[in-house]
Amino acid sequence: MTPEVIKAIQSILSKGDRVELIPGPNGTVKVIHIKRKTVVEK
Repeated sequence: MTPEVIKAIQSILSKGDRVELIPGPNGTVKVIHIKRKTVVEK
């Protein structure tokens, strides 16, 4: 992973969101940003 990808992952995690990493060809990585929000609270 490049330093830019690592910085992006750290930024997402610092917000309290989730990150999924999907490996690609030639050592590339796709970063998926998953946001959390409360839909219904009882």
